[in-house]
Amino acid sequence: MNRLHRLSLPFALLASASCWAQSDQGSPWYLGASLGHYYTDNVFRSNAAESSDRLTSLSLLAGADTRLGRQRLHADARFNDTRYEDNSRLDNRGYNIDAGVDWETAGNLSGTLDYTTARTLADFNSNTGIAPTTERNLQTDRSLGGSVRLGLPNLSPFIIEGTFSRRERDYSLAQWATQEYRQNTSSLGLLYNASSAWRFGVASRYTKGRVPVNGFEWDRKDVDLTALWRATGSSSLNARLSHSSSDSFTGVTGALSWTWAPGGRWVLNTKLSRDTGVETYYLGINNGLADFNRVQTAVQANLSYRLTGKLTATAGVGITRLSRDQNIALPGAGPKDNSKQYSLGLAWEALRNVTVGCQYTRLDRDTSNVLYSYNAYTAGCYVQGMIR
Repeated sequence: MNRLHRLSLPFALLASASCWAQSDQGSPWYLGASLGHYYTDNVFRSNAAESSDRLTSLSLLAGADTRLGRQRLHADARFNDTRYEDNSRLDNRGYNIDAGVDWETAGNLSGTLDYTTARTLADFNSNTGIAPTTERNLQTDRSLGGSVRLGLPNLSPFIIEGTFSRRERDYSLAQWATQEYRQNTSSLGLLYNASSAWRFGVASRYTKGRVPVNGFEWDRKDVDLTALWRATGSSSLNARLSHSSSDSFTGVTGALSWTWAPGGRWVLNTKLSRDTGVETYYLGINNGLADFNRVQTAVQANLSYRLTGKLTATAGVGITRLSRDQNIALPGAGPKDNSKQYSLGLAWEALRNVTVGCQYTRLDRDTSNVLYSYNAYTAGCYVQGMIR
């Protein structure tokens, strides 16, 4: 699953199913389709007048991962058509596309270039100071990023690294224009490969953002300390600790990602984060929000366990705590916004290239303003076919 984009709940169910099926890297390409039917008890994520509905989602999948000499090219695409049974005005077509290249020269120069874009149904109830809506609102995200690394021949363990990223967000509803933004981030740092298991880094990072509709701007300066630990061939830990400074916040931020796969049967992925709202969103904490929160602290864990050769169970949990800056949050947003998300799933490889599965996801949200508090769950099943 693409780690850069939070998905609406029904779409996230299909996406996680697709990720499980695509985990087999035995082929440099794949084509597929997925059909799912879901029930949600609270379509508009409302604290009152809850509205349930059933929806059907059809996805077309395609991807490739191949090498051309020293270069690695990769791409994943998912096109989704979602139809609601009772709320047909919410019918929408979305997509998630991720493409990139890992390149290197014959010398000491290497790098990456990645482009990601996604269109999903936005949150109806986001606690950004905008009143909850029942109208269809499509959220479009775009991200372009890259890195360049230069090895130092006389200091072989050391590498100079520069990075750049451009992020954009748009909404189809005009009243959400205050949540649209354009953001550029660049960094320059030094990496030290202490051994095959350890890598350390220090970098200076600068971020500049703008809201097009009202001209609101922000900037941020960070000093990053990073560490990568490849504990074993099947386990790794990636950590960042930063001193961050902006107009509304000065303090410590950071993130930690841990993948643990001690055996062939199960894999545990865990993410921890303390950062501003937009930054946490792009770490893939999918129960968090991407507005201008002062600080968002989040933890997310996902477990996949292969019960048999053809049957896999999944479980996930996410907890988010927000601390808002009243100088940035719009009137009425309130400083308290806590959420918990739970998920359970079961996937059966009925045939070599056909998977059948069911999933359940629940989200509980507690805010200072009861208008933005709600409980909701989505449950459903899907069938997916792949050609590799």
